[in-house]
Amino acid sequence: MKNNKVALVGNMNNNYSAFSRYIRDEGINADLFLLNNDYFHPKQDSFDENWKLNTYTLDWGNIESFKKSTFKKIAADFSNYDFIIACGVAPAFFYKSGITIDIFIPYGADLYSIPKWKIVKPIRQFKRFQIAYYQKKGIKSSHSIFMAPTGGILEKCLNKITPNKIPHKVGVPMLYHKMYDSIEFDNYKNKSDIYHSLIKLKRKNKKIIFHNCRHIWETTDNFYAIKRNDYLFTGFKALLNDMSVETNYHIVTFEYGIDVTASKKLVIDLGLENHVTWLPKSERKDVMIGMSISDIVVGELFHSYFSYGIIYEGLAMKKIIIHKREDHLYNDYYEELYPMLYADSAESIKEQLLYIHKNPDLVQEMSANGHDWFLKHMVKEPLVVFKHLLNKKIS
Repeated sequence: MKNNKVALVGNMNNNYSAFSRYIRDEGINADLFLLNNDYFHPKQDSFDENWKLNTYTLDWGNIESFKKSTFKKIAADFSNYDFIIACGVAPAFFYKSGITIDIFIPYGADLYSIPKWKIVKPIRQFKRFQIAYYQKKGIKSSHSIFMAPTGGILEKCLNKITPNKIPHKVGVPMLYHKMYDSIEFDNYKNKSDIYHSLIKLKRKNKKIIFHNCRHIWETTDNFYAIKRNDYLFTGFKALLNDMSVETNYHIVTFEYGIDVTASKKLVIDLGLENHVTWLPKSERKDVMIGMSISDIVVGELFHSYFSYGIIYEGLAMKKIIIHKREDHLYNDYYEELYPMLYADSAESIKEQLLYIHKNPDLVQEMSANGHDWFLKHMVKEPLVVFKHLLNKKIS
C-alpha cells in the first residue's frame, strides 16, 4: 500500500490539505492538487514549508477550462494514480475525462449548487449547463462517498442526485491537529497580530468568547449559509443587563461575511463597543492561534449542522463549544455525541454563558472529552474507512 499513489483534488476549506497529511502519516504516497479557482491554500494552514513537497496547482477547475483539451490532459495526468479523492467541481471534470473517482467528499456547494443549472452570461451558458450535468454524473458514478451527517440537509441534496447511493457516515478531517502541539506553532505566536491582540485581553483578566463564523444573519438569500450571529450579541447584552451576575466575558470576532456592517451596527446599537474586538479576516493558522488562547467558542446558531470547520477547530483545541445541534438528528450515527452547549436564540446564549460561568470544572471536563471524541470520530474513523477502500481496490 505504501507504493500506491493517491490524488486528492480540490481544497475547499483546506480540507484535503489536512486529509493528505494524515494519509501521508500512514506511509501512503498522497499528492494534493489545487484547482485553478481554489482560494484556500495549504500555506494558510501551515507553520512550516513541508506542504510544498506534495502540492501541485492545476490549470483547470473554472468554467473556461471545461473543454476537450483539458479532458485529454486530465486523462493523461492522472493515469498513474491508483486512487482519486475529489470535491468541488472535480467530479464533473473527471467524469468528462473518462475517470471514475474513488471517493467524493462534498463540502456543501458541490452538492447543492454546482449540480444545478443556472442562468449566466450567454457565452458561458452551455458550459455551465454541461458542468451541472456532468457533476451529477461524476457524483453518481463515484465508487464511494464520505459525508458526515448533516441532519438531512445535504442528505436530501445527495438523494436527488443518486437515490440509491448510501454514503459512509464519516467526514474528512478539516484540520491537521498535530501541528497545534508543535514547536513551529509555539514559535509562530510572536509573529501573529491576533496573538498579541488577545494576550492584551487576557492580561486584563478577560474570558474570551471566540466567534470566527462568517457574519450572515440579515441577508437571507442563501438559506444554507445563514448563521444568526446577532443572537450572540443580543444574548451577551442580556447577560450584561442581568445585575445578579458579573462576568468578565469579551467577544472576539472577525470582519468576515456579507453582514459584517450589520453586525458592527448592532454592536454599537447595543452599546457593546467596549466588549467586542473586531479582527480582520485571517488565515486559519492565525485564527487557530487566537482560538488556542480563548475560552469559549461560539459557532452557528441557525442550522443544526453537526460538524463544520469551527466545530472541528474547537474540539481539536479542547474548547467548550456553543452552537445549535438537534441531537435527535444524529443519535443514530454515533454511540455518543461530542459534548457541547446548545443555543439557538439570544436567551439560550445568555443561559449557556451563565452555565459556563457557574460550572468551570464541568466545562473543562466536557472540553477534554470533546477532544477525545474528535480524535476518534473525525480523524481515526475516516482513515480506517479510507484504508479499507484503498486496500480493497488494489488487492
